[in-house]
Order: sequence, then C-alpha cells, then structure tokens
Amino acid sequence: MAHSAEFVDVPAPMNIATISAGFEKGDFLVREEQGNRVYFDFFEEAFNYISNKGYARMSREDEKHWVDLMNVIHDSVKGGMKYNTGTLLMVLSRPVPSDLPAVDIKKEIKAKTPAKIDKTLNP
Repeated sequence: MAHSAEFVDVPAPMNIATISAGFEKGDFLVREEQGNRVYFDFFEEAFNYISNKGYARMSREDEKHWVDLMNVIHDSVKGGMKYNTGTLLMVLSRPVPSDLPAVDIKKEIKAKTPAKIDKTLNP
C-alpha cells in the first residue's frame, strides 16, 4: 500500500511587541512579553528599546493583519476596554528561543496504518 505525503506550513512560535501612542505617563508605550509595559517620551527611544531586545518590525502585510486583529479584539469587549489602549503604531516580533533542535518548517507527514498482527486462534 502506497503512502501519500503532505507538506504543511507550521508557523514558528513568536512573541510580539507593540508601540502605541496617546498616554499620560509618556507619549509612547511599548508592550512586550509577560505584560511588561514601558513608557517613553520619544518614539525613537521606544523603538530602540524594543529593537535592542531582538524584536524586528513585521512585514507590512503581517503587521496589518495583527493591527486589524487587535482592533477587532478590542472592539469585541462589551462596554469597551478597561484601560486606555492608545493608538497602535507598530507591531514587532521575534522568534521564541527554543532549547529544542531546529526543525524543518515544512514537515513531511505520512499517513500511518496500524501494523497487521497475525492473530492465530487457539485450536
């Protein structure tokens, strides 16, 4: 019996960070992993801070997807968000560090059939 192979794109795990504007504590806010929030008076400081942590700006298409998704999520909260979310300016990402060996993103997945066991009945 022949096995067919399928190739599946598996997205690599990543963390995202955002830079938003419109806050009292500082003009710009960086939100990053584990709920860390850092305020800055200048955009350049915010960008340098997060990029020095290994984050890079997403492609325009990916960034637009995330901005649209976050807007839908914020709008879905009944009665509005509890906190000021500001105006989202930029979405950045970085790969999640892993102790596991690198895995090819396109994995070959083969259909497995159970092994045939010779079942002999007792005479």
